[in-house]
Amino acid sequence: MERQEDKRIRRTKKLLRQALTRLMQQKDFKSITVTDVVREADINRGTFYAHYRDVYDLRERIEAEMIADFRGMIAGLRPSETASLQPVLSRAVDYLEENREIVTALTQVSGGDGFGKKLIGVLEECRLEGMPFRSVEDVYVARFLATGMVGMLEKWITESQPIPKTEMITLMMRVLAPLLQ
Repeated sequence: MERQEDKRIRRTKKLLRQALTRLMQQKDFKSITVTDVVREADINRGTFYAHYRDVYDLRERIEAEMIADFRGMIAGLRPSETASLQPVLSRAVDYLEENREIVTALTQVSGGDGFGKKLIGVLEECRLEGMPFRSVEDVYVARFLATGMVGMLEKWITESQPIPKTEMITLMMRVLAPLLQ
């Protein structure tokens, strides 16, 4: 019985995520209401509040889930390991492509704590994590690399006709490899 409930909860959250994505494509996030989301998802308002406080909470949880996914993808990557970079980039690009609509919507939402900024933070942490003795330069280089990677990925994911993902991975490898030596 509990497994079925979990399935229903997952389905409900997926419907809400899809509804928010569609609404974010149509109008400014700040003007989206819970009523808009439940109407778009075709679910009961009480069901929404059983899972989320408001639309900001919904967006925050979607972002947190996606950031956790990215953390998992890059977990074992060491700062100078370009050999293991290609499979990580490949997984990241696949993930972004699978979630293109929500990622595009999230990156277009403005704000200091936006999705892109959070992604930069994750990549920066990954770069610095394996460095027990960090110089000031290491910190700046980590920010530079993370910002560049996120910038490239945001451009790729939001373009109406992006280059094929294999070309994107090759391009990122070509740009990053010399910087990670």
